[in-house]
Amino acid sequence: MAMTNGTNGKAKVNVKFSGRKAIDLVVTSHWTVVTAGLLGTAFLYYVLPWIFRGIEDARGTLFVTGLIIALVSGASSHLQRRFGRSTHEHMRKHEFQANHDTLTGLPNRVGLIRHLETEVHKARQDKTTLGVLFLDLDRFKVINDTMGHDTGDQLLRAVGERIVSAVRSTDLVARFGGDEFVVVCPGLVNTHSVVQIAAQILASFERPVPLGKGEMNVVPSIGIATSNSEQPRTSEELVRDADAAMYRAKRGRTGYAVFDEQQRQVAMSRLDTERALRIAVAARELDVHYQPIIDGKTRQLTSFEALVRWNRLDVGWVGPGDFLPVAEEAGLMANIGELVLREACAQASVWARTFWKDSPVTMGVNVAERQLVDPNFARTVAEILEWSGLEPWRLTLEITEDLVIDHLDSALSVLRDLKALGVSLAIDDFGTGRSSLSYVKRLDMVDYLKIDKSFVDGLEQPGVDQAIIEAITSLAKALDLVMVAEGVETVGQLDRLVNLGVERIQGYLIEKPLSATDIESRMVSRAADAAAAQAVVQAHPVAPIATPAPATPQPNTLQQIAQRLPQQQAHPLPTPAVAQAHPLPTPAAAAAPAAPHSPAPSTFPQGSGTGLPRPAQTAAVPATPAPPAAATSPPAA
Repeated sequence: MAMTNGTNGKAKVNVKFSGRKAIDLVVTSHWTVVTAGLLGTAFLYYVLPWIFRGIEDARGTLFVTGLIIALVSGASSHLQRRFGRSTHEHMRKHEFQANHDTLTGLPNRVGLIRHLETEVHKARQDKTTLGVLFLDLDRFKVINDTMGHDTGDQLLRAVGERIVSAVRSTDLVARFGGDEFVVVCPGLVNTHSVVQIAAQILASFERPVPLGKGEMNVVPSIGIATSNSEQPRTSEELVRDADAAMYRAKRGRTGYAVFDEQQRQVAMSRLDTERALRIAVAARELDVHYQPIIDGKTRQLTSFEALVRWNRLDVGWVGPGDFLPVAEEAGLMANIGELVLREACAQASVWARTFWKDSPVTMGVNVAERQLVDPNFARTVAEILEWSGLEPWRLTLEITEDLVIDHLDSALSVLRDLKALGVSLAIDDFGTGRSSLSYVKRLDMVDYLKIDKSFVDGLEQPGVDQAIIEAITSLAKALDLVMVAEGVETVGQLDRLVNLGVERIQGYLIEKPLSATDIESRMVSRAADAAAAQAVVQAHPVAPIATPAPATPQPNTLQQIAQRLPQQQAHPLPTPAVAQAHPLPTPAAAAAPAAPHSPAPSTFPQGSGTGLPRPAQTAAVPATPAPPAAATSPPAA
């Protein structure tokens, strides 16, 4: 509102918009009312055009949401036409800005709902099917955080253009917010028609999206909801149901999914899980369990893998497949990953001082996507190692193959920094992603390849799985990498893997993931068994078997027959129960002197796969464990 007094003076001036005399702009949420006081038409003719320029110059764009011009009596027709034209242009510009996204130029949420309400009413009248597609870009948050918001904005504009080019001219493409887009498809015959449109959109993204001087692979997930005369839905219900179907498509990696009533319950459950998970992460209520990994030939314990578990207060144990995808979508994986890394390093430091003094047992921890693309991740790992007192060579960081390929250049830089710390690196789920020799050749800092469970499952039947494992094993040997097989559940699988040259075995055949309390009880029991067995050996030393002297030709007498028989031990040592469970070395091996600096191998009993009941509590880990003596390299295996 421009307010003046009768003497051409200012009544009030807002200096942020204007320092000129007699001008003040008062902007409300709906209207800006410009009134000429007692100055007449001359003031309107010369000053009001400057008001428009001043508003545009101050902010770069018009920030008023409307305009009413009240002309004084006697104003000329030329003045009325001039300001009437300005008012019309401004209102048209304001209408476009209110209903369209400034970044992409597509309709925004307001424009989408207005258009959708019209199409819902029209579909009911015409008795046609109205389809709504809800699109979300996979891993866009990571791209935006790592490559910058400018690159993210370029990608969103390119994605909007790609969607528009893939749909019909009668369809409306809108940006719903963030990396979410909505497509309204009117006049369809049935649900199959909207599925075809979704397939066309997915096919259009098989080509990389040009981005600056390069290009980027973009993978959308699409949820589909429809409304017709038999099952009418409001505009709000269509968007909500399509959104729920999109989450199903994202979790199943199916590209698209059509909404049904069961998905509504799934969506509500997911929201509830996300809410409870955020509380659990903030309160550090997640647990870490540890699954042993053994040497396939010697059956000796080589390492553990730390795996996150959630004992939800109101539900009980929640499977990782139920909450980890939710954590990924909610952006919680970086926090969870650091929590697991910190807990696992602290626990491994305690065990190394207590049980692994002379054994090269290591701890494996999975790396989340947000951690891998964080340029400061290596520094975080170094701080946790120093805090926990764990020797770097005892830590193995596991990265899935897809993560490395999706962020190859940035991942290689982070992996080199991690390798410089002295930690080991493993490629997890190898063979399930977009494997290529070109990327494997660049991973010269990697120490382990972990074969995915999907290949191990079909190993007992002759076929492609065995051929794939043979090929991966040959590749690993050529690159001097250690092979680890995951998900081993049968003795037949174990034998096949060992015969194929796979060095290390992990799976429920060995043992399920256990709490720290259960792991410690096994180690204490094992140490007690070893001590008892050693006491038995010391109390009953085994005499070496004498070699019979060569027989000399003599008459066929009883004495000659006796000389030909092998000499027997007078009093054979009975095998105690402990020795039966844990066989001791043969007498010859026991008599031989031990090699210098040879560590005593740690062993882990082979489990039945059934696991143990859930413990009452996990092992307590000291908040700040005392650092052990510095070690620059692992003891010889």
